[in-house]
Amino acid sequence: MKKIHKYIFINFLNALFFSILFSVLLFFLSDFFGHLSYFMKNDIGVYIIFKYYFYYTPFMLYYSAPLIFALANLIALGFMSVRNEIIVMRSSGIGIFRISSPILILSLVFGLFMFFADESVVGRSLDKAYYIKVVKFGSKTISNLWSKKGDMFINIEKLNTKTDEGKNVKIYRVNGTLKQVIYAKDVLLKNNKIVLKNVEIVDMDSKYTKKNYKEKELNIALKDSDFLHSPQKSGYSLKELVHYLQNAKDRDYYMSILLFKLFYPLSPFILTLLSLVFVLKITPRKDDFIKNIFFGGISFIIFTGSFAFIVSMSKMSIVNPLFSVLIFMLFWLSISVYNLLKLGV
Repeated sequence: MKKIHKYIFINFLNALFFSILFSVLLFFLSDFFGHLSYFMKNDIGVYIIFKYYFYYTPFMLYYSAPLIFALANLIALGFMSVRNEIIVMRSSGIGIFRISSPILILSLVFGLFMFFADESVVGRSLDKAYYIKVVKFGSKTISNLWSKKGDMFINIEKLNTKTDEGKNVKIYRVNGTLKQVIYAKDVLLKNNKIVLKNVEIVDMDSKYTKKNYKEKELNIALKDSDFLHSPQKSGYSLKELVHYLQNAKDRDYYMSILLFKLFYPLSPFILTLLSLVFVLKITPRKDDFIKNIFFGGISFIIFTGSFAFIVSMSKMSIVNPLFSVLIFMLFWLSISVYNLLKLGV
């Protein structure tokens, strides 16, 4: 069995490598040529374009990873079915679960890798890509910006990212309750501090005191990139989500993000089980192989699209987050197992 598993594993890794390579190239080419006229019109340099795609790639790979993984398994074992190798193995008394056990185990490890990548890399790299898209590709002046530093929530009405000068600043210092509000007409962001001009500071204590300053410096390390976070992904860590669930009012929103973070990494395992259904349907006929690859790919797309749709509805409290996500995952898991049993695993 060790030689068989090694053979299957090598076939799968080859298919996975080419699936990732094809997906990345397809994304780069389609997105690049879709924006080519814009890049030329705005004289965007090659280095800036490279940085944008470099930071955007982890996000693209994270969301397409379950589909790529399952499709690689379907292609690898599908070719073996076309060559009658799967039939020979099953005729020898080896079940499909034993045949695919290295890939099923790898899918769980792959899901664990997705979880930690999401915690440490995906959100940050996407924010950097979003920053490049907004600042380098778009206008140099951005509006209505928010950032949190320590116990302060900072709002700037308009900020010039070229000069790091802003207009109409509000800073709320919160420690359990609102302690202080700082208003300023102008702000300049420096390396390790921000310079406020025409400042009014209101202490929200029992005396409700006000103080005015022509200029005030705050020792806050703040950059324009701290204000820009991609709307495609919230970027919350697991620890932050648990905190917000305990304290925030919009529990459905944070619960939906938490469930997606926890359950989406299970998608490679579920889709790998589903891919085995299509593997067992493949015969040595070439058109049969293409047909099952096509319908398998469509099924994987429906799964990932439906998952994102349910999470979006959960965020808006249209459906119960925990109930809907659990039912969704159990439904696809049961569909996969039922069809495998029906095909005589």
